[in-house]
Amino acid sequence: MKIPRILNKTLPTIITVLAVCLFSSPTAQAVDMKPIIFAPGTDSASLKGDIQGMDRDIYPITAKAGQTMSVSVKNKLNLVLFHIQTPGEEGKYLPKAGEEDDATEWKGVLPASGTYSIIVGAMRGDDSTYTLDVQITK
Repeated sequence: MKIPRILNKTLPTIITVLAVCLFSSPTAQAVDMKPIIFAPGTDSASLKGDIQGMDRDIYPITAKAGQTMSVSVKNKLNLVLFHIQTPGEEGKYLPKAGEEDDATEWKGVLPASGTYSIIVGAMRGDDSTYTLDVQITK
């Protein structure tokens, strides 16, 4: 079968355009942030961040079972929320801070010692600058 001359000239361009569309499609990216470490003598931290589209920022924080943790996130349009993943259990979250909870504030006693992940994301994929406040008390 003979390929028409017009396809011989345009086929490479079509393939290139399709490849660019495929590999640059908007997918959510998870960005690992630096671990949250409180300044000496303090029990809290306030962090500023910026989420692009459907990306997520992941903040690791190490704590002990029995400590109380408070987390809140704020932004101008109220479009930012978070989830708190339990130590060593991918897909397991603290009560009222899971994927379906759309938490903007959470406070509770931690059930296990280890590194928790605070996963911050934006609703509707809107770009959002935010402030994340975290406190851990004994």
